Amino acid sequence: MKKTAHGNPIHFSKGKTNALERVHEFSEKQIQDLIFDHPECLPISDIDESYNPVIPICTELWTPAGPLDILMVTPNGDLVIIETKLWYNPEARRKVIAQILDYAKEFSKWSYSDLQREINKRNKSKGNVLYDLAAKHQPDNVLSEIDFVDAVNRNLRIGKILLLIAGDGIREGAKEISEFLNNSASLNFTLAMVEMPIYRVNESEIILFPRTTLKTTEIQKINIEIPEGFKLTQDAMEEVVETNEKGVSEETLKRRKFFSSFWGEFIEQLNFDDPGQVIPDISRTQNLYIYPGTNKSTWISCYFSKGTSRVGVYYRFQNNQKGQVIKESLTPYLDDIKEELGEKVNWQWDDSLPSAFSIILPLTDIYAKKNRKKIIDFFSEWTNKFVNTIRPRLKQIE
Repeated sequence: MKKTAHGNPIHFSKGKTNALERVHEFSEKQIQDLIFDHPECLPISDIDESYNPVIPICTELWTPAGPLDILMVTPNGDLVIIETKLWYNPEARRKVIAQILDYAKEFSKWSYSDLQREINKRNKSKGNVLYDLAAKHQPDNVLSEIDFVDAVNRNLRIGKILLLIAGDGIREGAKEISEFLNNSASLNFTLAMVEMPIYRVNESEIILFPRTTLKTTEIQKINIEIPEGFKLTQDAMEEVVETNEKGVSEETLKRRKFFSSFWGEFIEQLNFDDPGQVIPDISRTQNLYIYPGTNKSTWISCYFSKGTSRVGVYYRFQNNQKGQVIKESLTPYLDDIKEELGEKVNWQWDDSLPSAFSIILPLTDIYAKKNRKKIIDFFSEWTNKFVNTIRPRLKQIE
């Protein structure tokens, strides 16, 4: 009988090999503490690169739906909710999925002050501790306090939250998950499952092997959002007119203007070798998406990541059956794809991961004017290479 999609790790030491024994005596609380104390163990890049790095805020945070296990935040004000679970029976699996979605729904009803109040109550702290903790862990990368509060407020309002279920022995099918996801269409969350198997090296040492599971599910939605301070004109489908943006900091407006200007300039000079590749629309955020196939189950993205002081381009698949089928269909071409793209590309091509490959450009200041042309040239070169490599093969398999 098949018990797992992964083999047991082998420990090498002084010429001796030893197959590690998997252990199950750890409690949910112990796994929760491990994740909170070592957030770097979470495979965030395999789920959504824009959430890197994650900063632990508190455990057992009260919500009207009950206390959530772990709350984390990014320097950009993105929120992460983590539930730890040991999977003893199917009922427990269904309950934890429903539970974490309830947390997301309750968060979407909160403002920053509501979240701050509950964090202070839990941490027995005062002041803007959410921002203080983010700034303490990422002093050079966190947004200004005003912009951080504005970003968190916006994410709460639209339900943009990364939901992670982490535990030992996660095995959950998409069919069961869909029962709960159909009731959450108004939120913009990403839901992923992370398996945290623990192996014993000897009596005093253990090793934790975090990994996104094969059944990881990411919820993709198309949203039409009117930004704060904007309104629809009489010709609602044709244009959006800017109005007085009360409560929005100048820094936020400046950042939005930067991205609109940057992506506009980038798109203006963008010239794919493939004449059939659709040119992307201008974005007001740090990500720009390019779809090389006939649907949105697979995409190329250019992104800015202030938290990690870099920009990059990645190619990935939607975490559903259709995305997995496309990935499996492309796998026979993998050696040719690697040869075409060269050694600079970072590879994450693994059956259990949604990401395929990526390329990064480290920069001290990703928003500096002096770096603008370098970034545009970098994005132009690598989006064109990715399209040239992937698009012809997608035509053969789709």
